[in-house]
Amino acid sequence: MEFKDILVVTAHLRAKPGKENELRTALEQLVQECGHHEGLLLYSVHQDTSDPASFLFYEHYLSEKAFKDHLASDELKNAAKVFSELVEGESKIETWHMASRIGEICQ
Repeated sequence: MEFKDILVVTAHLRAKPGKENELRTALEQLVQECGHHEGLLLYSVHQDTSDPASFLFYEHYLSEKAFKDHLASDELKNAAKVFSELVEGESKIETWHMASRIGEICQ
């Protein structure tokens, strides 16, 4: 497989006011719980340094099927219940294909 075949996903979430720390903890837990998903190469969550209520998932999948399986997983279904109490508004999810890169992809 070439790196250009990898599906890259970004997901932007915003914590409800005063829920930043709770959301961060829930997101960190979700990352750990999803580590076994087949076809998931990289799954990381980031918190904005200038806006602690803003979070970004950066994800790499071997295929669109692997991404869809991830979305349908029990871990994501359970997290959705928790996130409804912690996330403000809708998450913005975007999909990408790499055009160029240097360095290794984490596994």
